[in-house]
Amino acid sequence: MAMGMRGVVERIVVLAAVAVVAVACGGGNESSPPSRERSAVVTNTGTAPGPSSHARAPQGTTVPSVQAPEAPPSGPPPEHSALIIKTLTISGGAVPDVPVTVRLVQPCDPALHDIPVGETAEVRHWTGSTDRDGTTTFSVPVGCYVFTMDPPPGSSPVPEGMHSAFVTAPGQIVSGVLRFEDPAPLPCTAEAIVDDLDVPPYLAAARVTVSECEGGWAVIVWDVPGDSQRIVVRNPDGWTTYVYFPHDVCWTEAVADGVPTRLQRYFLTC
Repeated sequence: MAMGMRGVVERIVVLAAVAVVAVACGGGNESSPPSRERSAVVTNTGTAPGPSSHARAPQGTTVPSVQAPEAPPSGPPPEHSALIIKTLTISGGAVPDVPVTVRLVQPCDPALHDIPVGETAEVRHWTGSTDRDGTTTFSVPVGCYVFTMDPPPGSSPVPEGMHSAFVTAPGQIVSGVLRFEDPAPLPCTAEAIVDDLDVPPYLAAARVTVSECEGGWAVIVWDVPGDSQRIVVRNPDGWTTYVYFPHDVCWTEAVADGVPTRLQRYFLTC
């Protein structure tokens, strides 16, 4: 009997050991709890797979992003030369706000400074408008150019035919001029000046003389006792008094105000 019980116990112990081994090897129906080590985040510091690789990073793995290298900046445009167009009167006065167009024509060799009429055609053009100094600047490549303008209403452009310019190398500064007739001289009649000036009745009734007149400036005097002489200037609102005589205005100040050189003797040297 004791031997029979001992055999049963030994059989139970063996079966229990087999069961423990089976559970440890995953052979049971119940899944083992997830390992803490599997939830750890692994940072990949190696080289990222190339576009042709089909490898995928394990779930929960952080892979650093790889940015494509930036394209090098494009080089500067070929336009390195300045073509300056001026709109001036014959006497050199600036004519502002004039629309200007420059046209690049080909075929043409700028070194020859000759545009064959009827053999070239426009391949590109630029437009602009002159500033208060009568100047506009274009950035252009080497080549042969024809430039024109759209004269403002009431102006009198000088008929000078085709205007051309030639840029033979990058970095050049090339100039061209479009000219206008000088405006008609402003009337300097005594009546016109006195009508604009606010003079007292005794001057309005006296004989008046204009002794100097140039460029919108005049010297006027009345035939009355005392010093009635003035230098007057014409502005958009009409004639106004610039100085009464006697005065203490220096020539340096007067010339800065636009007084013509012809009237320098009426001012102090200081």
